[in-house]
Amino acid sequence: MEISKRHITSPDRCGYLPDRKWRLEYNFVSALSPEEYQSLIEKGWRKYGHALFRPVCRDCRECRPVRVLCLEFEPSRSQKRTLEKNRDIEVVVSEAAPNRDIFELYLRHHESRSALVGWPEPDFLGSMSHLSTMVDNPFAIEQWCHYLDGRLVGTCYVDPLPAGLSAVYSFYEPELPERSLGTWMILSLIERCRSLNLPHLYLGYFVEGCRSMSYKKKFLPQEIQDLEGNWQLFSR
Repeated sequence: MEISKRHITSPDRCGYLPDRKWRLEYNFVSALSPEEYQSLIEKGWRKYGHALFRPVCRDCRECRPVRVLCLEFEPSRSQKRTLEKNRDIEVVVSEAAPNRDIFELYLRHHESRSALVGWPEPDFLGSMSHLSTMVDNPFAIEQWCHYLDGRLVGTCYVDPLPAGLSAVYSFYEPELPERSLGTWMILSLIERCRSLNLPHLYLGYFVEGCRSMSYKKKFLPQEIQDLEGNWQLFSR
């Protein structure tokens, strides 16, 4: 690993719990291997492009890394219905290379989330910049495109690691709520882990009280890090 710059942000309004302040530590890396990132993700770090980050808030420790125990995973009844409902979706995995269809799907998804849960309205330059971080990485990141009758309905970016997969970012067609595409994409990642005998799917941070993260609790069994950095079995 080669770190080119370190930075800690000033306290600012939290993106997860708006009544609190967050503060993030960044390490910008020019070189990083999957094995090195595996070690870091076990210690609570996450990655966007060349930027490694973790929360270092003074008065809050609600950002808790979570990982699904894929080899022990048992889908719930609703998840089994989602799996059956989406068996007609074709999944194409490639190296990250966003195109026009992906960009337009990204915008539709974000516009829908803005209306439903108050996300900021997407703008052209900000959206392009965000997607570009999925391409410019210290090691190759996977692009999972989900097609229904030839139409792109979901995209997920994934870091392949020695002990599992790490879900980086996903978005999907808001006009197909009956498909539960967000759930379907995570179930697809779990299935891939199981087929490769990889124990973990890393879902980033879970924040109690953050509505947009509540879905993460539904994929069981899973582990969550305690305040000392130890992985503990999650219980409802």
